[in-house]
Amino acid sequence: MLRISETSQDEKAVTLRIDGKVVGTRVSELEELCLHHRDEKNKIVVLDFGGVSFIDTSAVKMLGKIKDERIKITNCSPFIRSLLRDLITD
Repeated sequence: MLRISETSQDEKAVTLRIDGKVVGTRVSELEELCLHHRDEKNKIVVLDFGGVSFIDTSAVKMLGKIKDERIKITNCSPFIRSLLRDLITD
C-alpha cells in the first residue's frame, strides 16, 4: 500500500509525504505526480520519504531518471538512504 499526501505547497514548492511501499504500479503514479508538479506547475518537489518502508528497483530507476535540482528527496530511513545513496545530496 502506498499513500501520497500533499503536506505543503506555495508558489515555488510542494512537499509530498510518501507512506508505505513504493512498488509495482504505484511507481508510475508517483512519477506522474512528481512530473506534474515539476514540469506543468513549475515547482520544486520535495519528497518526504519518512514513511517509506520499502522501494523496489523500478522505483530506484524511476527516481534516478526524473531526479534533478527541482526534485529533492528527504527524511529517508537508513535502509532507503542506502538504496538511494546516489540521489540524496544532504
